[in-house]
Amino acid sequence: MVTGTKKNLNSIIKPFFDINFFFLVITLILFGLVILTSASIELSYEKFGKPFHYTIRQIGYLIFSIFICSFFIFINSYNLKKYSILFFMFFLFLLAIVLMPGIGKDVYGSQRWISYGGYSIQPSEFFKLFYIIWLCAYLDFKDNKLIRINNFIKPIFIFLLGAILLMAEPDFGSTVVLFVMTLSILFIAGAKILHIVSLIIFMSFPAAILVQINPERLSRFNFFEPCNAGDQGYQLCYSLKAIGSGGLLGKGLGASTAKLDYLPFPHTDFIFAILAEELGIFGVIFLIILFYLFIRKCFSIGDKALRVGLKFQGYLSYAIGIFITMQAFLSMFINLGIAPTKGLSLPLFSYGGSNYLVSILSITIIFRIYRDVYKETLNSAIR
Repeated sequence: MVTGTKKNLNSIIKPFFDINFFFLVITLILFGLVILTSASIELSYEKFGKPFHYTIRQIGYLIFSIFICSFFIFINSYNLKKYSILFFMFFLFLLAIVLMPGIGKDVYGSQRWISYGGYSIQPSEFFKLFYIIWLCAYLDFKDNKLIRINNFIKPIFIFLLGAILLMAEPDFGSTVVLFVMTLSILFIAGAKILHIVSLIIFMSFPAAILVQINPERLSRFNFFEPCNAGDQGYQLCYSLKAIGSGGLLGKGLGASTAKLDYLPFPHTDFIFAILAEELGIFGVIFLIILFYLFIRKCFSIGDKALRVGLKFQGYLSYAIGIFITMQAFLSMFINLGIAPTKGLSLPLFSYGGSNYLVSILSITIIFRIYRDVYKETLNSAIR
């Protein structure tokens, strides 16, 4: 009787969303809130006199994100493709006006935020997502014509336009993320390996120049011996100390000492170090498994979309899986000293409204793609 009821419930839910993916996302969100609370409680009390200031605001961002996405989920993936250029142009416009004096807000030497009424929006976070959506729509429109060099070059020019605006902020990290995403999507869509390799070689020269001419940017590559690099290695040095002190089982939730005025930005850029210190290697493995399951599910939905002929949906599902997971692992690598130190959020964990909304919006799109693919599957030989 129980088994029959369960099967009936699954048959009702299945056309609307993937129940396993839903619980995976809930686990990531709740785990992220727990770690953020632990990482920010002392800093929150010190700055605002309230131990849960950052947690309450993050929950507010979550509720706001769900509210926005409750409308967005009614936009099916076909209409998302149709209007992708409008979304892209809007956030490209915001990316440009954030550079205007009096509009963009300067924080730690970077002009990346538009602030109003005590709240800030970071256009670059939204631009990355809607650039990806536009690129997937473009590749679907071209369909098997990507082997022609002119069709391959067009998205590169669009990427360069966005990269110029991002570098003007400056935001070197987002530019790198955008470039890797461009290469990944082009590869998935069937671009020639020769074209991709040529692009990597061609873009490596200006990237090297941009690093060389900026002393601060160049200093971030001194991550091999951070504790001997003075002020430039301070953040990474204490990040590594925090991670190393966590050991196998960790010090226990809330027991981090690195967050007590030693490690800067424990609630944003270096939240992974706090997680590793408090939960140890087992906590890190659990986090990695969650993001692995996330990208695996996105790839599974993307593969099924491609098999039923929904190329845009397939490309986008693959792209979002890579987009979220790549940022997560890059954030981990930065905390571990495997990559140059750069402010990069850990999706669904780091404090911040823009990145959080973009992450939830990306997940909402995956749910919508799943539903559209399921409908198409009913009319296909694939079951």
